[in-house]
Amino acid sequence: MDIRVIGIDLGVKAAHTAAIYAPAQQRFLVKGMRFRTRVKDMMRVLERARADVTDVRVVVMLEATGMSWHPVGLFFHRHGATVYRLNGRYTKAQRKASWPHARSDRLDSMTLATMYTALPPQRLIPWEPPSGELLALQRMGRELQRLVRFQTSIQLRLQAYNQWAWGGWHQLVPARYREWVWRNFYDPWTVTAYGADWLALHLQEAYPDADTSWIPRWVTRAAAMQALYQDATAVGYDHLAQLIARELDRMTWVTQERTTLVKDHFLPLYFHLFPDDPLLSFQGIGPRSAAIYRSFILDISRFRNGDAFAQWTGMVPRSDQSGDARRTHMRLSKQGPNLVKATLYQNAEVARQWDLQLAAIYYTQMVVQGKHHTQAVCAVASHLARRIFAVLRDNRPYQLRDLQGRPISKEDSRALILERFQVPESLRKQRRKHRQS
Repeated sequence: MDIRVIGIDLGVKAAHTAAIYAPAQQRFLVKGMRFRTRVKDMMRVLERARADVTDVRVVVMLEATGMSWHPVGLFFHRHGATVYRLNGRYTKAQRKASWPHARSDRLDSMTLATMYTALPPQRLIPWEPPSGELLALQRMGRELQRLVRFQTSIQLRLQAYNQWAWGGWHQLVPARYREWVWRNFYDPWTVTAYGADWLALHLQEAYPDADTSWIPRWVTRAAAMQALYQDATAVGYDHLAQLIARELDRMTWVTQERTTLVKDHFLPLYFHLFPDDPLLSFQGIGPRSAAIYRSFILDISRFRNGDAFAQWTGMVPRSDQSGDARRTHMRLSKQGPNLVKATLYQNAEVARQWDLQLAAIYYTQMVVQGKHHTQAVCAVASHLARRIFAVLRDNRPYQLRDLQGRPISKEDSRALILERFQVPESLRKQRRKHRQS
């Protein structure tokens, strides 16, 4: 069977550009063929790839450009082609190697066409079109991520304002009472004018069981800020307080939006699609994380093995070996979807506290190999990814096991972790200092 590879440089508003490559002859049959996302245009490209041969396999190579890739990939997949959606970094590196001083849509399409033979097989994962409901689940996951980022950006701005206007609040105002201070007493001149006793009474009106022991320190800090700035207009505390009130209102809004999205849309659709998901048998993987994995993994059978799946997540280190020399402590490849990487890291952080085998990996990374916390958790995440692959491949619940591979209960696993795999706090501090240096 002959092979024809169609490399497609997608346009968002402009026309797409296709190149057709024959790997057996090592030559291009078509260069720079322009077409639009119309059935007749795409059929013309497909017929040109199949011309002059009776037994041919058509392969389509494209990048994830906006959402332009979806209707194009869907058309070719439905007409019998094998579609591969490539990471743009691969194409960029290949184009720079082939044409280091030129760039065009035509060259990009030619580069994509040659990627089928240039990439190792484990990098080629066939794309299977997901259902509309799975696409909706993935969009909700991305929407949730945007809301989380928006919420985090507000929190970071509030921290920055506190550091500037009050010399930092982390150790000063208890978290429970910060919004009360933000909305009522952000001006140091107002705080010192009322005094500690009156402020304590006012706080107890808002919180009858309030702890007021921190208020004298707060008033002392307010006096220190007065001494520093001399005049309230130097900072503009009144306008800053109004800005913070608006930020708090936005924080309330985004929190409500997150709750509504998760409870009313994201999780109901996930449980509808996967009512008995074995991913929920993992310690550390809840419904939200499982929904994110499912919406991006789509069909686990498209991955050859656990290593290929772990590489797809991006939670595996790069390699650099030449002769007898091999570099260690390499950075992660980070090639996978960002939301999958972030979710996998968070799940690994929890799983290592309950899974004896993962706890042993974390302990070895920290104590024996000298890694800092983040590196050790990333190593755990890589192993967790392989376990996720096995569970989805076999469609069976995950079983906690001891270091000899025997089944173990959650309670016994946790007890052994606390007994044998606790990293000393002094070592953690040492690793943090080493990382900062």
